[in-house]
Amino acid sequence: MRMRDAWEDFQSGGDPAGVPPEIVKSWRRSRWSGVDPDRLEVGHVEINAESAFVRTAAPVLSRMSDLLVGTSTCLALADVNGNLIWRWASEPLLSRKLDRFQFDKGARFGEKYVGTNGVGISLESGGIAVVVGEEHYKQAFHGWGCAAAPVVHPITRQVCGAVNITCRAADANQLLQVAVRSLVDGVRSALYSASTAKQRRLLDAFLTYRAATNRPVVSLHDHIMIADEAAAALNLDQSYLWAAVREAGPAATVIRLSGTVTARLHPVTPGRLTDGVVLVLLAGRPSDGRRGAGDRAGTPTSPHLSGLNPIEQAEAEIIRDVLAECAGNKSAAAARLGMSRGTLYQKLRRYRPGEE
Repeated sequence: MRMRDAWEDFQSGGDPAGVPPEIVKSWRRSRWSGVDPDRLEVGHVEINAESAFVRTAAPVLSRMSDLLVGTSTCLALADVNGNLIWRWASEPLLSRKLDRFQFDKGARFGEKYVGTNGVGISLESGGIAVVVGEEHYKQAFHGWGCAAAPVVHPITRQVCGAVNITCRAADANQLLQVAVRSLVDGVRSALYSASTAKQRRLLDAFLTYRAATNRPVVSLHDHIMIADEAAAALNLDQSYLWAAVREAGPAATVIRLSGTVTARLHPVTPGRLTDGVVLVLLAGRPSDGRRGAGDRAGTPTSPHLSGLNPIEQAEAEIIRDVLAECAGNKSAAAARLGMSRGTLYQKLRRYRPGEE
């Protein structure tokens, strides 16, 4: 089945054959979002054309533009919502054509606004997307081909936006995907180069602790948070976490983040918060006495812990775990916990009487 026939079949309520699964999924999402396939109707929003992402990424794309003059190609950047925030066209005629199709600054190219397109799918899927001709949901875009990919910041690991290449559908080929991947790599390198020494230390600390534990890990400072997938799934708020860290202070070893989550606190620079911290997240005990995720299943609560408050109980469990990891070596455990051997002995006398 030709793609045009498949598109018409889908718009008529049929189940199209021979269409890439990711395109069919996007068509369905577009329909559920109420996108009109027969009207151009893109819409525009206010954008920040001077954002840090644009300032860093636009020069990377501009360096490639010298190789594309005369090729009828457009390079563009979109923000995390799919709104176009920067555009370059290889020739004036192409620029005017793109304007007529509303592919210009501020245009909303998120999938829920214009349906299936490269920018929209890439931000939905988190990967490279190539959409050519009748694969677009809107009929007005059937003459175009595009490839796009999200850009994940190398420090924060958050999506900054997307890189997009647009050309006529007849000119689209497999090199679009290669070119987009190259541009994303270039933008990520530029973002890393533009990061501060403090941000890099924060990333290094995150990677160090992430490699040493299977527990969720978060690294943060006043305006930055780096989280692995397990920590991100908890939907923790960066400003809330940093406020909890500041309240606890650099001498704290354990902080409670919620009724069920505690964290082991490790300043990037021992004894100070100015360079940020790493939090190794731990599940606390729910009020019904069942163990939370991440606790050792089946391990009973020690009777002498029952009189401790929740933070003290969490700290006692952390000390127990670290001692086990260090095979009972108290000097090694104290170093890993970020405390002196004397302090560790004091805590053992409180949490494990008769075992210090």
